[in-house]
Amino acid sequence: MLDIDNLTIPVGSVTAVVGHNGAGKSTFTKCLCGLQKKFKGRVIMKGKTYHSRDMMKLSYMVMQDVNHQLFAESVIEEVMLGASDSNIEMALETLEKLNIIEYKNRHPMSLSGGQKQRVAIASALLAGKKFLVFDEPTSGLDFRSMECTAELLSSLGKDITVLIVTHDMELIERCCTHILHIENGTV
Repeated sequence: MLDIDNLTIPVGSVTAVVGHNGAGKSTFTKCLCGLQKKFKGRVIMKGKTYHSRDMMKLSYMVMQDVNHQLFAESVIEEVMLGASDSNIEMALETLEKLNIIEYKNRHPMSLSGGQKQRVAIASALLAGKKFLVFDEPTSGLDFRSMECTAELLSSLGKDITVLIVTHDMELIERCCTHILHIENGTV
């Protein structure tokens, strides 16, 4: 159960969400994305109030187990599936930056765990959402892939807000501008 009366997350920040297992990190991010059914709170961005249904339209969440988020027949189709526009060049550039361009025509489920994770990250980056949440995005990634992911996340721009649920201190050091510590459902 969460008990957070008020919390400010800066727009354009990359915020690490940290805490022990079971502290409420994933529940918190699901609430912010409108995915937690019993969430009764609200989110205010730039003076406008949003409720759960509204937040589902504004946010994109990459869950810890990306196997439940891969649907297309090829990697390029997967990353273009939720793309806000059909900019194939941007999709290819993103795959290149994540070092998975060579797999663009492969079925996503035929990839390794770390490669699948990077496909899901690419999909999130191309979705055109203003609020991105990544739950343990470096699980299954080697150090080089983590560095590429950190670089991409830190370069997103001032109008995209990113939350990263992670225990990966190297990722936090490389790309996070803020840290949010949740313990026993409180900040």
